[in-house]
Amino acid sequence: MRQITIASGMVGVAEGLLYAHKTGLDLDTYLKAISGGAAASFSLSAYAPRILSGDFEPGFFVEHFVKDLGIALQECSRMNLALPGLALAHQLYLSLKAIGHSKSGTQALVLALENINNARLPRPEGK
Repeated sequence: MRQITIASGMVGVAEGLLYAHKTGLDLDTYLKAISGGAAASFSLSAYAPRILSGDFEPGFFVEHFVKDLGIALQECSRMNLALPGLALAHQLYLSLKAIGHSKSGTQALVLALENINNARLPRPEGK
């Protein structure tokens, strides 16, 4: 159950950062503005700064996350339960594996979204 909640939240963090960047907002200002309100979360406060610094070292490996999300989807199927957010997150993490990030941390999801959109968040050179 925890992975279902985390997966959808990480999609929101990554999409929010990309959207803010594409609109021209300063990302540090954006994060300060949303971190104190309803958008606040552990994923936002812990992983957004790591994303922006190019730190994709694992706290939890993408490959294990994909496995767990797959198990959750199988159980959903068994229970006739549709969770489209879970299915979307699973597909995005699968695409992250496909571009070589199985051993990265779950915050590397932003790399899959960057790839899909041919866009890149500003990060330190070489990251």
